[in-house]
Amino acid sequence: FRSCEDISIDLPASIESFEEENPESEYIAIFGDIQYYTNKTYIGLYKHSVDWILAQYTRGTNFACVLHTGDITQKNEISSWSLFHTATDDLAKKILYVSMIGDHDYSWDGQFIIGRDYTHFSDYMDFENTHSCIEAMYEPGKMENIVVRNTIHGERYDILALEFGPRPEVVEWANQWVSSHSDLKYILMNHEYLEAGGGRRTEGLKCAARLRKCSTFLTPEQVWDSLVKVNDNILCVLCGHVGGLYAVTFEKNQFGRDVPQIQHNIQSPDYRYDNWLMLWEFPAESDSAKVFIYNTKTSQYYNNQKCLFKFKYRD
Repeated sequence: FRSCEDISIDLPASIESFEEENPESEYIAIFGDIQYYTNKTYIGLYKHSVDWILAQYTRGTNFACVLHTGDITQKNEISSWSLFHTATDDLAKKILYVSMIGDHDYSWDGQFIIGRDYTHFSDYMDFENTHSCIEAMYEPGKMENIVVRNTIHGERYDILALEFGPRPEVVEWANQWVSSHSDLKYILMNHEYLEAGGGRRTEGLKCAARLRKCSTFLTPEQVWDSLVKVNDNILCVLCGHVGGLYAVTFEKNQFGRDVPQIQHNIQSPDYRYDNWLMLWEFPAESDSAKVFIYNTKTSQYYNNQKCLFKFKYRD
């Protein structure tokens, strides 16, 4: 594995000036796990960042999509799903919004997830704009495993969102879809994938601990070996789940290309109840995307140089 600690880039002076400084850039905004936000006390924090994205969109910033790393709720409660949907609806009408499902988006019996069907995820990810862009679903009517049409600078960079601890048959479905559409590129979303400090999770896997009574699953290492490593058109992997604001790992696939595997999460105690938002900038005149983290409440960048990196998105 190779981390990004040796990579440094310059940040714009102010996010409000993006449309003036880089009018041709397009962006992807990424929410980390918001499970502590979707309650009556803290939903306003999430809504603040939603409104910030909408304000930038109104000012002319080009957003390709908004992504979410899973764990929308803490306990799969209707009240949390309803608050999330209400807070997100205006944004999802204007900008493509895609989420993956996290382990806390299922119902538990105290220690284990009861079953794959014990979730309200599909009921509350029913945004019309998202549905209109769906290219494929593993199971009709279920949003846990989907391919979503997405473009960046007019080129296809579709979103492939997989369930928590994806089943072998789901990964095989994804592999067949991606390999049969080799002319397109894909951003793979899978909730539990990296460790907080980088590197794929191999110990203490929550998919193993929480799904073993109700479902088969593949580990992050198996997802890498059977899907990411063997498909050069998987541009990158995005995950959440673990504590820590950010992590990245680059590893060469079987074709020799460095694949960025990126984690973003805001549920750990150091960042909880704050407004950190990850942003990927895709400059029109560059072959590399720039990644940074911004606080929509304090208007500050997370400016530790270890947390800034770029990855190649064009050949």
